[in-house]
Amino acid sequence: MTFDHDDDQDQVRAGQLRQAADLDHINRYYRLSERLGVRVAIGDRIRFEGTEGRIADTCGHYLLVLLDGQEHPAKAHPTASMAYLTPGGWVEATPLPDLTFAC
Repeated sequence: MTFDHDDDQDQVRAGQLRQAADLDHINRYYRLSERLGVRVAIGDRIRFEGTEGRIADTCGHYLLVLLDGQEHPAKAHPTASMAYLTPGGWVEATPLPDLTFAC
């Protein structure tokens, strides 16, 4: 199967739209800006499980992070063992509070 130039552009655009939708959901759902002062984006520096890297892609509600020295990205939850580099330094992500109440 061969692709012409328009097909390649369509695939790139579809990937960009998917990433944008995933990032928007992650930022809104986890309220990263309001809670942590962070708005995640492709290429942002992160620290996952103590190792630095960059956000390479999204996978639904998860981030794909390429850790320094690795060849393949790892799947990472946006608030589990994750820190984000901001102009003010590293910000440790925290899970959303559990809002369930026992009766």
